[in-house]
Amino acid sequence: MALQTITPKHQDLQISIHIPLNLTTHGTNVGRVLGEADCREWLDLDRLLVQFWESRSIRPKVGCAAPGQKRQWTERCIGCMLPEITKRGVFDPLLDNGDL
Repeated sequence: MALQTITPKHQDLQISIHIPLNLTTHGTNVGRVLGEADCREWLDLDRLLVQFWESRSIRPKVGCAAPGQKRQWTERCIGCMLPEITKRGVFDPLLDNGDL
């Protein structure tokens, strides 16, 4: 439903997502830490973000609270929570350089 409310008039739309550090520190075991329902919601969000990209070319900005971490570490953490946008490379990582 959210996708349908965005029209071509929404040229300045930006999506920014902050992943809590306590989720990213668990690496690929996120599903076990979150539980099935919460993990499914993250995957639903991932699919919605792919739809925003495919239909409106909207690249979300995604970051996690990891002071001083490098881009590669940030992208790996994001990949655990949002695997499809990470695989497709359709997001811009927010690093701890004032972007968050």
